[in-house]
Amino acid sequence: MFKQWFVLSLSLLLSLPALAEDTWTDVGIYLFAAELDGESTVGGVTSDVDVPFDDILENLDLGYMGYIEHRRGPWSYFGDIAYLKLKADDSSSSDGLLEVEVDAELEQTVLEGFVGYRIAENGTGDDTLGFDVYLGLRNTRLDISLDSDASLLGLTRSRDRGGDDDWTDTVVGLRLQWGGTEGWIGSLRIDAGDGSDSSSEQLIALVGYQSESDWVFFGGYRYLNIDVEDGGDNDFGIDIDYQGPMFGASYRL
Repeated sequence: MFKQWFVLSLSLLLSLPALAEDTWTDVGIYLFAAELDGESTVGGVTSDVDVPFDDILENLDLGYMGYIEHRRGPWSYFGDIAYLKLKADDSSSSDGLLEVEVDAELEQTVLEGFVGYRIAENGTGDDTLGFDVYLGLRNTRLDISLDSDASLLGLTRSRDRGGDDDWTDTVVGLRLQWGGTEGWIGSLRIDAGDGSDSSSEQLIALVGYQSESDWVFFGGYRYLNIDVEDGGDNDFGIDIDYQGPMFGASYRL
């Protein structure tokens, strides 16, 4: 449903006239306070990955995020990096006898790079509404370890599995931006990616305020789904939703 809606929206916007003449560069940092929901498989061991929003800071070991964008006329060039290292605990029981506890540790880097083109623009100054289409790559590297303890009638067996993989999706996206050089601004960005054994979908909705000193402070919501299945030696696979609030600041050069 997501991809069908995206293709329909893109086809409608491609019929609109294009113009844009601004030149600027934004450099920013942000925090994506995401909750995680999904599952991972490493070497035949499958574990639910469930980290609710109110536990994310407790489970987060390290994280940093940043982006840069340069616009020149109708063209825009932007990239984004998000790094997370966290732990997720899962436990389940079966028949009241067998209990399995699985601790998962994830270290993940998502690196994106895009080229966009403004296909339509309406209004002037600080009331400008523009539509961009963009194309690029999303590279994901994930290192995951699963520590499982199975207990049956008082006997416990431990098993550790670890695996890492990286993959790249080709991404096509659509972005709506409103605002100008001062005051309130907003943006909505949706995209879909596809690789040989992977796929991804993303939505980012932001509202911000741009000051006279060229600082922008923003907040909003982000959703990212990453799905990959590699049946190689590690039997590696994940299907995880990242979603939650994001907020940060940027400076316009």
